[in-house]
Amino acid sequence: MRIAIFGASGFVGSNIAHHLARNPAYETRLFDLEERKLALRFENESYDFEPVSIANGNPRVDEIVSESDLVFDLAAYVHPAMFLARPLDVVQLNFFDCLNVVEACVRHRKRLIHFSTSEVYGKAHGSSDPFREDTTDLVLGPVGKTRWIYSCAKQLLDRMIHAHGEEHGLDYTLVRPFNFVGPLMDKYSREWRHDDNPRVFANFMSALVYGRPLQLVEGGRSRRCFTHIDDAVAAIQAIIDHPEAMSRQVVNVGNPENETTIRGLAELMSARYRAVCPAGPAPRILDVAARDFYGDGYEDCDRRLPDISKLRAIGSVPPAGAGGNGAFVDGLFPAASQTSGRHSGRLTMLVPRHHRMRRVAVIARPR
Repeated sequence: MRIAIFGASGFVGSNIAHHLARNPAYETRLFDLEERKLALRFENESYDFEPVSIANGNPRVDEIVSESDLVFDLAAYVHPAMFLARPLDVVQLNFFDCLNVVEACVRHRKRLIHFSTSEVYGKAHGSSDPFREDTTDLVLGPVGKTRWIYSCAKQLLDRMIHAHGEEHGLDYTLVRPFNFVGPLMDKYSREWRHDDNPRVFANFMSALVYGRPLQLVEGGRSRRCFTHIDDAVAAIQAIIDHPEAMSRQVVNVGNPENETTIRGLAELMSARYRAVCPAGPAPRILDVAARDFYGDGYEDCDRRLPDISKLRAIGSVPPAGAGGNGAFVDGLFPAASQTSGRHSGRLTMLVPRHHRMRRVAVIARPR
């Protein structure tokens, strides 16, 4: 099978690419604007990469799709800080540019696995019901809350893909990820800036490594279900392996067993950090207002809990009970190279490979 992956050098893309490229049954080609995370993920292994933009009707996109059997679209801006700082760019990439890939798949009648987002579900309004792909209402905030522009752009593309399936027979699967975490997720930032900060796991890790307080937006009351990237990749493989069952389906990919509050995550990570680095400074937790952390226009969902019945129906079952003891954090936690918790340009990360743990330096290197 010939597989094309657009957005291959992101966090999720690089992990999926690494998994698929090692399978001799697949001819996997990787496309993105740059390959930094691919180089880190593959290390000394070879891979087929080409720098390609999906913007402006690039004819190369059409050529790549025509030569493929299965197309992944993972291109996206996904950082909440960017939703407020560069909302027009968020819409341009997440809707207009990605629509180019979708329409190429329609023209050439190719199977598409498109990565949507759990953010399309919007507000839970205090409900304890899990989000279900085919029945849950998608409720967003007012226009003035710019944070929802990402969700709105992704939802509109979901609807366009569905419409192409109805009118033109597009064979697609829409994947809705729930808080994937793992190696190469985001950069670790020495200094905090509200217009350029990583997602919550990397944000907290940056604070621990560089001795800053872990900042909890509005007290960290929001609840999330964190999913180890290895479990997510296994779910994607199951989706590939069940093309008929997954055709024209929206599929939640997440682990409801890993539900915790953001405050609970901060406390868990702080405890793990102290275990790894007992001589370092004691982690501090600080409550902050959303406006101070993100700027004007931020609003959030109080809970994101996925229903994963569709995944279970194809035999993809995440580890049970992982959330009770925070086991999902253990395979991700940096091992301190200095007992003070500070690092000089290198950060050692535990990365799973062949069901064992090994240490690799998370640094860019030339190819």
